[in-house]
Amino acid sequence: TIRMDMNILGFYANTKMLEQEEVFRHFFCSLSKERQQKIDVIKAEGARLSSLGAWTLMDYGLRQLYGLRQKDVTITYGAHGKPYVKDRPDIQFNLSHSGDYVLAAFGPVELGCDIQMIGEAHRNDRIAARFFTEAEQKALAEGIDFYRIWARKESYIKCTGNGMACDLRSFDVTGDMLLVQEVDV
Repeated sequence: TIRMDMNILGFYANTKMLEQEEVFRHFFCSLSKERQQKIDVIKAEGARLSSLGAWTLMDYGLRQLYGLRQKDVTITYGAHGKPYVKDRPDIQFNLSHSGDYVLAAFGPVELGCDIQMIGEAHRNDRIAARFFTEAEQKALAEGIDFYRIWARKESYIKCTGNGMACDLRSFDVTGDMLLVQEVDV
């Protein structure tokens, strides 16, 4: 469990345990039929585990924080795929996965979350040149971790519900961890 601020709570887990068939089945069966069908069509094993893990954390968070189960709520999606709990604007959540880890965040306001598996740094400069603002590139050159900036950017676009349809250079995340400044491009 991670307390992200006074009103936002996150849960994270390693999905390796889901590789055991009986553990996978246990958590799979706890989800709604609709969610089970979505997981069933995923071909790549890692993606199946990530999906099950994230939605299991969704179920866990709903139980712990609201006394609900994932199978008892209706999930709807925004224009760019952001999930919402239908008819419950008081329940805001977001899910993320990377490598063997999954994350679910909950709060009373729209939010976005991201978890990143740290990879090789040699490709990060090209990504930063393409997607980071000048201020973010400067922060990177001054020693701010690439993945910290990337996770903030991804969390922001997930919070707004715009996803990758948003120009990642149109906003800057070098300020306060919870604040994002919009910039002109």
